[in-house]
Amino acid sequence: MNKRELGMQYRTLVLRALSHLGYATTRQVAKIVWRGCDESSRKMAGRTLRWLLAHGYIVSRRNGDSINGEMLVAVTKSGARWLAELDEPLPHKDGEEAKTHARDWLRHAHSHRTACNSVYAARVGLSLDRCAWSELEIRAGLSPLDFIAYRYNEQTLHKIPDVLFECPDGLIWVEVENSPRSEKDVAKAVASMRRMAIDRRIAEIHFVITTPGAKTIGQRLRKALTHAPDSGWPRQVKEWDAVLLTKKVKVFALDSGTLELMPVKF
Repeated sequence: MNKRELGMQYRTLVLRALSHLGYATTRQVAKIVWRGCDESSRKMAGRTLRWLLAHGYIVSRRNGDSINGEMLVAVTKSGARWLAELDEPLPHKDGEEAKTHARDWLRHAHSHRTACNSVYAARVGLSLDRCAWSELEIRAGLSPLDFIAYRYNEQTLHKIPDVLFECPDGLIWVEVENSPRSEKDVAKAVASMRRMAIDRRIAEIHFVITTPGAKTIGQRLRKALTHAPDSGWPRQVKEWDAVLLTKKVKVFALDSGTLELMPVKF
């Protein structure tokens, strides 16, 4: 493959990555397409993005919330047409027309979705196979599991995953922790997890810390899921919580510079 063909392949892969995420940072693109965030990978990503920007296939804006005020990019109408030719339309709900561009997602970019996209990028490689679903794709109803229904304070609530991955034993439900949780939020999370404990589709539940303010989530979950013999909780709840602690729940911290996931003991 010559340099021209390789360059075209990289541009196509970048556009495909954007079709899954809606918008992305330079680091996210580098991690997905070049499998790393080192200087070389970021330079390759930057060079490809500049070409796509100069030829009108993407649009950009600066993200003041990210490290170093990174650039955010999304596809234009021309980029969406390129993706349509690859049978990679932008995420949209069944019955809706395919999106003609991603400018609206870029215009309304927010820290939680950006953090979700970083977690997605941390796990997805060059192949961009269908073993992962971004926050945007889940919201569009394109994932195999859009939500679970659970009971909390005599109400039925719906819980939506932030990111979803496929593994040999089923699905990995991901909760992205980009802000501190209140006690009520933790209680609701635990209630939803008890429903997940008996859902055969869900193999694991991952909590990913993306901000220092959320670093205690593991300890708080362990405290909520640990019961003394005389705690008064029903036997069934104790069994569910034991399954969650020993088999299903894992906690990770995301390195915002390298986009690597590091296991956290809790």
